[in-house]
Amino acid sequence: MAAQLHRAMRVYLFAGLGVFLLIAPWTPLWEKGTLVFATTALGGWLESGWFRGAVSGLGLLDLLAALSDATALRRILRGGAGGES
Repeated sequence: MAAQLHRAMRVYLFAGLGVFLLIAPWTPLWEKGTLVFATTALGGWLESGWFRGAVSGLGLLDLLAALSDATALRRILRGGAGGES
């Protein structure tokens, strides 16, 4: 039961973080947050399209990890071989 709860929490964490990282770089929230770094060299990087795309790509990887864990959890809950880790 503890392993199932752990896996469910990983699904929740990875899904939430993935959605945030996928969407946040393209919202005004990102621009307001990077305004602090605007005068430094880091500010240029944070506002560049390739960096925003990289952050969104990381969010996509998090969503894929959540999907993988959710699939494994579903298999475990249905009584099949799920390969608990």
